[in-house]
Amino acid sequence: MLSNWTYNQIKTGAMSTPGALAGLETFDKLNIEYENAYKNNAFKKACIDEVIRLVPAGSKVLDVGCGTGVPVSEMLAQAGMNIVGIDISPNMIQLAKDRIEGDFTVSDMLGYEVHGEFDAILIIFSHLQLLRDSSHRATPSDTYVDDNSHYDKDPTYVEDYDAPFMGEMLPTFMMTAEGQRKLLRSFGLDIVWEIMGTFHPDNEKCDPEEQQYIIAMQPTRT
Repeated sequence: MLSNWTYNQIKTGAMSTPGALAGLETFDKLNIEYENAYKNNAFKKACIDEVIRLVPAGSKVLDVGCGTGVPVSEMLAQAGMNIVGIDISPNMIQLAKDRIEGDFTVSDMLGYEVHGEFDAILIIFSHLQLLRDSSHRATPSDTYVDDNSHYDKDPTYVEDYDAPFMGEMLPTFMMTAEGQRKLLRSFGLDIVWEIMGTFHPDNEKCDPEEQQYIIAMQPTRT
């Protein structure tokens, strides 16, 4: 069984970004429209299926930026996980509470305080900006799932990039595929699973997205 990891450690030294407020306004307004556009993502579902294979039922799982809870928290709850979800959108959190068994709270990553540990942490969409500045001071989790649209250009990341999203331009932190791998390895984690591909959201407002999903774990102690 995987050993636990304290969530509060990874956010030490992390910085908020200018796009946070814009993100709140965008996601709170979209809620179900966003869910319908992004829920049928075969790459994301394949990643969560692999998490379910790796993490025992009954494990405590943190879903950072959980949104409406569909499909990530929903799939994990159905697999018997104990879900804690946080998101900055009150409307999305209410939808998650209404439909999924779990503990869902309105909070951003930096403002969320816990006094416990998690067996797995999932960070979906572009939340890596909250981790980059703390990457060399954080204690790694045993299971860390990350997804972010990527650009295979130098440098390995770009800040405040105006990316098209659901018909709007949203300031976003982007990393290259290799940049994300390097960040996870800097935590002392081993990459155990990865998938990349082009996802076509089910909404005419949306452009196709190049996506990368990674599962990384702490090396097995002997």
